[in-house]
Amino acid sequence: MTAPVNISVLVPVYNVEPYLAQCLESICSQTLRELEIVCVDDASTDGSLSILREFAERDPRVKVVQAPENGGLSRSRNLAMSHAVGEYLFLVDSDDWLETDLLEEMYRRAKALDADRLACGFRYYYESAPDREDRFLPEDMAPPEKGWLPCTPETIGKIHHGAGGMMIRRSIVEKHGIRFPEGVACEDLYFHYAVFPWCRRVCVVSRAAYVYRKRAGSITSGFASGSSLQSLDYLTVAELVLKEWKEAGILEEYRTAFLKMLVMGVRNIRKYAPHAVQKEVTRKVTDMLRQENLYRPAEDDACLSRREGKLLKAWMGGKSGLDFSYYWKKMRKAGARLLRR
Repeated sequence: MTAPVNISVLVPVYNVEPYLAQCLESICSQTLRELEIVCVDDASTDGSLSILREFAERDPRVKVVQAPENGGLSRSRNLAMSHAVGEYLFLVDSDDWLETDLLEEMYRRAKALDADRLACGFRYYYESAPDREDRFLPEDMAPPEKGWLPCTPETIGKIHHGAGGMMIRRSIVEKHGIRFPEGVACEDLYFHYAVFPWCRRVCVVSRAAYVYRKRAGSITSGFASGSSLQSLDYLTVAELVLKEWKEAGILEEYRTAFLKMLVMGVRNIRKYAPHAVQKEVTRKVTDMLRQENLYRPAEDDACLSRREGKLLKAWMGGKSGLDFSYYWKKMRKAGARLLRR
């Protein structure tokens, strides 16, 4: 009789030879033993595949899937999902690692609370500054007597959407045929917003037990460095979410949540992207708002923050929404960088 698999841990792998063993060791050493570890090698050109095979020989729970050609992060995750059989899916990036009892705690809470979606706290490990440690502990907004929150338009934006550390009931993903969009950045944002409306309950493990490695050359560092293409990918993802919700007939219910997602994304783009890209993003957002009649001040402003409403009104008027204080902060930062040289 085949033992039940409580969690399928999905690990996409591409050229992470220096980090992969630490990642896999942290998963194989979990106190929750009823796991399968589905690793997809995305045609790595270093020694990553050899490391995967070594772990598979040592631990039969490790499944190694070889992609026929390099297809990118989303395709690897989708391929891993197609091989998964666990009750829940848990996503791990192959240069990160977990504290030893994280999966046991998350599964215990999932079963006790009948939760469909779970999130956990995390901390950053900086290769360039190993002594620095930033922790992000998600606020557990659930009433103590319940321990969970309903999955609603009001809670969708309050849960961390990053793929690393995301746990989701697999049957929901399969029932609705949800996969990561290929060929774009911000794919985890789409996945979160596509899955969440079909979940009933979400709970949070407020421990920084997932460790994100911050290193040069990673995908997330590309977005933070101001990649124009990745910044524009955010709008592509927003359009995909819009299409998904329209086809599912839930856009009107989640319309304000979509507006908040737009504002959040554009504000992040402004931190990193060149001015020309920011202007292009503003133009596209304005077109989207007008064509779909998404922003209705009389209905929406009570659910939006003052700043969110201000930005949306500016975009509807074809303006950037940036005031003098924004440019003053930019100039001060530029001046500080010059002084440090």
